[in-house]
Amino acid sequence: MAGYLFLINKEEPESLEGCMQTGVYSTVISQPSGYWRPHHEATFGDYLSMKQGDNVYFFMDRKIYGVGALIDIKGACKFKNHPSASMPSQHKYRDIADDLLYDNGPGSEDLRWLCIFEPYPAFFKEGVDMDELLSSSPDKIRMIRAMQGVSFIKLDDEENKAVRDYIIFKNRNKLSARKHRFSFDKSTHRDIRKNVSTSYSLSASEIMDLRVNQNGTLGSEMSLECGLIELLASEAQEGDALGHWDYVSHQVIASPFKPLAYADKMDVFGYRYIAGLPEGYNTVSDYLVLELKKDAANSASVEQTLKYVEWIRQEYARGDYSRIKAFLVASDYDQSALDALNLSATRYFTEGGRSPRTATWQELKFLRYRYDRSIKKLILESVAL
Repeated sequence: MAGYLFLINKEEPESLEGCMQTGVYSTVISQPSGYWRPHHEATFGDYLSMKQGDNVYFFMDRKIYGVGALIDIKGACKFKNHPSASMPSQHKYRDIADDLLYDNGPGSEDLRWLCIFEPYPAFFKEGVDMDELLSSSPDKIRMIRAMQGVSFIKLDDEENKAVRDYIIFKNRNKLSARKHRFSFDKSTHRDIRKNVSTSYSLSASEIMDLRVNQNGTLGSEMSLECGLIELLASEAQEGDALGHWDYVSHQVIASPFKPLAYADKMDVFGYRYIAGLPEGYNTVSDYLVLELKKDAANSASVEQTLKYVEWIRQEYARGDYSRIKAFLVASDYDQSALDALNLSATRYFTEGGRSPRTATWQELKFLRYRYDRSIKKLILESVAL
């Protein structure tokens, strides 16, 4: 499973215990002024990618606490905190108090979206030192090293397992003693179950509706990311334009460690497992990279996508191009993009050991998008080359 690491202000230690006791986390969102900024849309996209069973951890004052797991309530593990939460308008607590799924008193108007979880197996009172954790599996921990300027981050299966295993290892002598755990009260979950309805469901259409132009293009790339994350996180099938993927994340670091202001980030990254294996065999088959352009793509867009292909080949696919599926998604393509695809997007590599053979990789596909507001759907079509 994937994992989420939520950051808690060290000046508010009661928030850490409150999250673990209630099994609810909600990012504090500054009051918007009639529109969502990119970091608001990025946070919304993070919630869209959450799935039941994903692990949950908390970071405060250089320590990580955990372990929990997202749970399902009436078909979802994430919700709007009130029906109009995804609208970029300002709210006063007294006006929405009766509609809140999670009411933490005044200030709850800034809790727009939430996720629900429970201990799995426990939230231990003794946190694990960040330096110890990073040193325990330096080859597997990627995103935690890039944790800056965000409210939470997503961990892939490998990094999540490394974090989970080390936290449990450090607390191995405390697994059965209640005094070493934060208490957990299911009453908040019962209240959410009683009050939740379809009007609290998260939908990328609410973000895209605010950004769509008359021709179906979107006014921000982050809103396009939200739409694609929702599409990929749903039960898409192999016959769809992008196919089915078991893990999806966005804004994933794709360069050697360096100052974050200069780090490259893939718009959307994912992978899928080999189908047909027994439960628990989460063996990765293919890797996905999406580069997004809300307007027309050009040759630079192609080169950027291919740079991410090389990163995935090196860091994830163990040199095997055949495991990588790449897509460039844009509103249109100019001639330089088509030329770059023909000139630069083919890779030749060697397969096999004792009987090697030369193979060819040509898995960069162009997709054209538009958003149909009337049916609340992001539509993707292959570009004939």
